[in-house]
Amino acid sequence: MASHDGLRKPPRAVSSGRTTKCVVLVCINLSNLVCHSVYSVLASFFPQEARAKGLSDEPIGLVFAIFAAVIFVAAPFVSHALTRYGKRQVYVAGLAIVALGTVCFAMAASIESLPGYFLWCLCLRCVQGFGSALEETAAYALIADVDPDAVSFNLGITEISTGLGYMVGPTVGGILFALGGFAAPFICIAAALVPALLLIIWTVPDDSAAARAASLARDQQVAGGLQESAMMPLQNLLVRPQILAIALTAVLGNSDYAFLEPTLAGHVEAIAASSTSVGMLFSVTSLTYTVCSPVMGWLSHKHRLGPRTVILLGTAFQSAGFLLIGPSPLVSWMWEGGGDGAA
Repeated sequence: MASHDGLRKPPRAVSSGRTTKCVVLVCINLSNLVCHSVYSVLASFFPQEARAKGLSDEPIGLVFAIFAAVIFVAAPFVSHALTRYGKRQVYVAGLAIVALGTVCFAMAASIESLPGYFLWCLCLRCVQGFGSALEETAAYALIADVDPDAVSFNLGITEISTGLGYMVGPTVGGILFALGGFAAPFICIAAALVPALLLIIWTVPDDSAAARAASLARDQQVAGGLQESAMMPLQNLLVRPQILAIALTAVLGNSDYAFLEPTLAGHVEAIAASSTSVGMLFSVTSLTYTVCSPVMGWLSHKHRLGPRTVILLGTAFQSAGFLLIGPSPLVSWMWEGGGDGAA
């Protein structure tokens, strides 16, 4: 039974420890893909539908942005929940909350009141964001437990599933919207989470008792210096300029999709044939991300280009993309100015 050490002997029998690890990793990555498609599924049809209801661009942008904002706020507190309630419990709770919030979002189309429609969408995006914060944080902890000897590789695979989730969300959302209306994308996404949730419950052992025992031991030592010293590494990280620079770069690097979601669909709706076409347009960015992630990881090795060079190249390409996608008036001004100078 040594092959089951990574999962501390699951209570339900499976064919082998390696099979258990594979099943758990597949379930985590499928759930990760679906949860990130929840974030991106609105891009291909929601802005048009919301404008038809009477919403302006500002509240539409807020509906998109609140999802990530809730994850940002909730993620630090989720780590405490992991140590108190166990990784599996938090992960399952996250998937259940995402599924419930997604199903309820499908009811928004039946709300006639404009304030009611906006508040319903906003609140349910908060619910989805909170569930995703639970799911994402617990997923990384579970991956480390499942196979401690291959954490880097498994996290790389998880990043691919993240990119795929962003990629398939707009396309699948546009197709399902065209086939079944507003509710179809949300119901199908919620249903896709259920098999993974059940398999996680079946294959991953319940660690809540061990988490409660460890939490009780920490509570008994709260008056001592051990608890205070455990908080010091985070404080040290926050005051390091290098860490703050990397964090700022990560924020800017992930901002492109957030900027485009509420704006690009309206910008191209005059030339897009359908919501499916808009969804495919959004998927181009995510497809590029998914394909390039392993390559960038390889290039960022210190014996090749190195992480600093890759980060600088990435921000440069992103800046150029933002200037061209509008296109920016600055680009037109530079072009016309260059032409006048030549004349």
